[in-house]
Amino acid sequence: MNAKRRSLIDKFSKARLTPIQGDSFQSDQSYHSVVVRGADLSQSRNSDVVIEHSHFDKVDISGGSWTAADLTEILFSGCTLSNLDCCEARFTNNEFHRARATGLSFSDGRLRNVLFSGCKLDLSIFQDAQLANCRFEDCDLREADFQRASLKQVVFRDCDLRNARFVGSSLEILDLRGSHVAGIQIDAEELRGTIVDPHQIADFAPLLGVVVEATPARN
Repeated sequence: MNAKRRSLIDKFSKARLTPIQGDSFQSDQSYHSVVVRGADLSQSRNSDVVIEHSHFDKVDISGGSWTAADLTEILFSGCTLSNLDCCEARFTNNEFHRARATGLSFSDGRLRNVLFSGCKLDLSIFQDAQLANCRFEDCDLREADFQRASLKQVVFRDCDLRNARFVGSSLEILDLRGSHVAGIQIDAEELRGTIVDPHQIADFAPLLGVVVEATPARN
């Protein structure tokens, strides 16, 4: 995900997708190359659904449950996903743009090559999830819960991570540059190799037992 690749927005602008109604989705069914626009799927319950190469545009899936779903190459644009339960779901090569997703749960899920751009993800849950080659850009992740998660080559660029929790997580090649990290909870030993910018040092100093003070003025 960190490598440059063609955006799904560009890819789907010329793709031939079949429009379907939101209530067409059923548990244990498979769907390919479909587009859903403006549908109200709030409170919907689907488990083990498989969706590939598809576009959700301004769809409301808030308060629903899509457990153990398998979603590959899906573009979510302007969708509402607040309090959606996606526990044990698999997300591969997906993009979320401007999603309103407060409290969205990816608990025990697997996310690979996933982009979140301009999303509201405060209070979201990634407990025990596996994230690889994922990227968060300009996202609100205040008080997000990544406890016991595995993060490998994950970038948080210009995000709000204040009071986010990473306790017990396994971190490998984590990039936090440009993000607000005040109050972040993270194991000091897992910070090794994490990429930060000079302005973030003071926020991480307490975790490392370092006291940052200004040099006293000379008399």
